[in-house]
Amino acid sequence: MNLRQFYNKHPYISTLVIMALISVAILILASFFTKAISMHGQEYKTPNFIGKSLSELEDFEKHDNKHHFRLEIIDSMFLPNQTPGTILNQDPLPDSKIKKNRKIYLTTVAYTAPKVEMPNLLDLSLRQAENMLQSNNLKLGQVIYKESKFNNAVLEQRYKGRIISAGTTIPYASSITLVVGKDPNTITSDTEE
Repeated sequence: MNLRQFYNKHPYISTLVIMALISVAILILASFFTKAISMHGQEYKTPNFIGKSLSELEDFEKHDNKHHFRLEIIDSMFLPNQTPGTILNQDPLPDSKIKKNRKIYLTTVAYTAPKVEMPNLLDLSLRQAENMLQSNNLKLGQVIYKESKFNNAVLEQRYKGRIISAGTTIPYASSITLVVGKDPNTITSDTEE
């Protein structure tokens, strides 16, 4: 029995063989097509943008961006000791292998300080108030002592000379003046002279 007679006698087998051949052909074509579209094997090193300024990024995009990387700033963080606009982080990291036209996500130093809420320092001791200011990214400014039966307790909290209530938003690292009670009956070495 030859092959043609076999297929005529068993048509379902011939259908399965044809379907298998077509499937293999489709898989081979899809593999070549995917490699061509994804530029398989064409990878480039990610430039290092960390520490660079935004103007340096603009220069890179205008003159040196031969692989058409797309730069996108996705976040900013306020760091008081860093130059605003400086790149802090990038994803993917420098020297990573990436393809042409890939997005590189950047984090920069923010230009403006964030706002923070003024905590309630009333009735706390001076030491507790100072710790609370630090934990809320604020600074202890001037300490003014005022006669009071509540020795060493915070009587008022002031910002720029005015009383400030808890929950008011003020700039990060603002200086806060505290009016602290001093019992007139307490004798200390600095008041004796």
